[in-house]
Amino acid sequence: MKRNWLEWLVLGLSVVAIGGLVAFLFLDGLSEETPPSPVAEIHLEKAHTSDLGWYAPVTVTNQGDEAAEAIVLEASADVDGSEEVSEVDIDYLPAGTDVEVEIGFSAEPDSEIQLRIVGFRLP
Repeated sequence: MKRNWLEWLVLGLSVVAIGGLVAFLFLDGLSEETPPSPVAEIHLEKAHTSDLGWYAPVTVTNQGDEAAEAIVLEASADVDGSEEVSEVDIDYLPAGTDVEVEIGFSAEPDSEIQLRIVGFRLP
């Protein structure tokens, strides 16, 4: 039985699609994923006060190719002559995403705020 042009077209497209998928999966398997890399950036221009104290938003971005869990962000600064530490826990941060949290102190800090990622867990 002779095949018509439509059957040949579908066969050709199928071969190209399957070949492309195999090549993509092969190349994806060769590439190395970077581990989670959470980075924190404070936005002092958006800081505000409330009845409970002084707050500043912080954006935490995961620059890695894998997710991070249980991220602990610590901020420290001098407030009224003594050091205060503020700590925020972030449950889950997928790869390439960010989350905005707020750090708080009892009053506006007298010194520069130091941010650091204390640690995180790999899922």
